[in-house]
Amino acid sequence: MRKLEKILDFISKYVFEMLGVIGLAVMLIVAFGNVLSRYVLPVSWAFTEELTCGLFILVSMLGAAVAVKNSKAMGISIITDRLPQNAQKYILIIQGIFSGFFGYLLFDYGTEMVKSEIKLNMKTAALQWPEAIFGSFIPIGGIALIIGSVCLVLQGLNQFVQKKEGKN
Repeated sequence: MRKLEKILDFISKYVFEMLGVIGLAVMLIVAFGNVLSRYVLPVSWAFTEELTCGLFILVSMLGAAVAVKNSKAMGISIITDRLPQNAQKYILIIQGIFSGFFGYLLFDYGTEMVKSEIKLNMKTAALQWPEAIFGSFIPIGGIALIIGSVCLVLQGLNQFVQKKEGKN
């Protein structure tokens, strides 16, 4: 179980976070270049909206997965903070299970969406790229959310094991 945790932690820390950083950097450069182009030359880059919107989806999904893994996802903790520590561990595991299920739904429906985009040979308006490229960011985000959820559940289970062993 420790080896699985290390592998998932590596994927989350290095792959998801680095892809997020690269995606944000590309979005920043393209959007800034478009603004400069509009003010320096009276021309706007038509492709920037497509590229930044697509990357925004990917970065948001990867960020959500990292947040779930680190137990930093948005939530109202007014009730859970008042629960005993043991109950909070159960809530952590339940949160991970529900997040993983949501990741599965994103993967399942996102895959169906990508299949239909491929079948219909849909293209983006400005870049004329296959729409499935940007559509694939939804199932990729679903997989990332599942991985983050598994990490969260494993963290919760480790807390139970440590308590039983008297390490807590």
